[in-house]
Amino acid sequence: MRSDILKAGLLEKLALASGVSGDEQEIREILYQAVKPHAGEITFDGLGSFIARKGTRGPKVALIAHMDEVGFIVKHINAEGFIYFDTVGSWWNQSMLNQRVEIKTASGEKIPGIIGSVSPHALTEEDKCHPVKIEKMFIDIGAASAEQVRERGVAVGDFICPEPFFSTFGDDGIMAKALDNRAGCAVVAEIFRQCQNPDIQLYAVATVQEEVGLRGAQTSAEAVKPDIAIVIDTLVAGDTPGLCPVAFPLKLGAGPAISLFDKRYIAHRKLTQLVKNTAAEMGIDLQFCTLKTGATDGGRYNVMGGGRPVIALCLPTRYLHANASVISAADYDALIRLVVSLVNHYGQDVHQQVTQFIG
Repeated sequence: MRSDILKAGLLEKLALASGVSGDEQEIREILYQAVKPHAGEITFDGLGSFIARKGTRGPKVALIAHMDEVGFIVKHINAEGFIYFDTVGSWWNQSMLNQRVEIKTASGEKIPGIIGSVSPHALTEEDKCHPVKIEKMFIDIGAASAEQVRERGVAVGDFICPEPFFSTFGDDGIMAKALDNRAGCAVVAEIFRQCQNPDIQLYAVATVQEEVGLRGAQTSAEAVKPDIAIVIDTLVAGDTPGLCPVAFPLKLGAGPAISLFDKRYIAHRKLTQLVKNTAAEMGIDLQFCTLKTGATDGGRYNVMGGGRPVIALCLPTRYLHANASVISAADYDALIRLVVSLVNHYGQDVHQQVTQFIG
C-alpha cells in the first residue's frame, strides 16, 4: 500500500515543493500536470486557486484541499546579514529554533538557511526555562553583511519554508514537510483521476491562502458554486504523549476521520450519514472528532453563495504546523477508496435525498 503511494510520486512531488500561503505557484504547476489529462476544463479563481472539472451534467460535486503550507516571510535584513522574519500561518515557537529552512527568491532560486539558536553554554539556567519569542529569532544564510544577502537575491517579502524532505516512517508511516495539506491535494487529484461517473460534474479544487484565513475557499466557492462540497484536510492525531485522548481522539492507522464540528463549520447531517453508509459497505473504519480551535475550508464553502451541504474528511496527522509531520499510508489509501466510491455512486437521486429539507 505504501509502496503504491511512493510509486505514484505525486505526494512526494507536492511535499518537496515550496508553497507558503501567497506563493503557491509550484503546487499549481504540479497539480496542473497531474490532472490535465483527466479534465475537461481547468481554470483559476482571482486569487489563484486551482479548479479542474470533468463532466457536463448532473450535480456539481467539489473536492477541495488547500495548496498552501505554513511558513515565514522576510521582514528585515540587518547590517550583519542576519534575516528577521514573520510567521505565515500558525507556529509554536518551541518547534522552530535550529531548524533548516529555504528562502525562495524572486528569481525562484532557493537559498538554504537555519533559524539560529544560542548554544546552551551561553545561557543561564533561567534563560533555558523561557522560550525564545519569535520576534527575537533570525535566519542565518552564511552571509557577512546585508549587501551579501542582497547579492544572493534575498529581499524583504521573500517567502521561507522548512527544508523539504520526504521519507517512509516505521511500517506504515509517511513523514514529510507540508503534509498539511499536500496530502489532501494528492488525495483530491487521485480521486479526480479515478472517478468515472457521467452523472455528475466533478470539480477538483486546490485553494490558496487557507492557513491565513480560508481566503481561497471563499473565492473558489464563489467561482464554482458547487451543489455539495467535500473538503479533504489533515487533523491533529492525539496518539502521542502529552495529548488528551478526549480532546484529540484521532489515531494514525485507525482510518480517515470526519470532522463533525469546528470553529466555522458543522458537518451536514445527511452527507455525513452517506459517508458513514459508504464506509460501512466498504469495510472502511472511520474516526470522528470535534475541534473548537481551528477550521478547514469547509468554513467558507458551507456559507458562500447561499450555502450547501459540506463535509470535511481528514487524515489524522502527527506534528502539524512544524517542520515534519507524519501520516498513515493506510489512512491515505482508505480515504481515496472511500471518496472514489462515494462520488462514483452519486447522482441526481442521491443528491435530492441529501439536500431536501422537507419530504
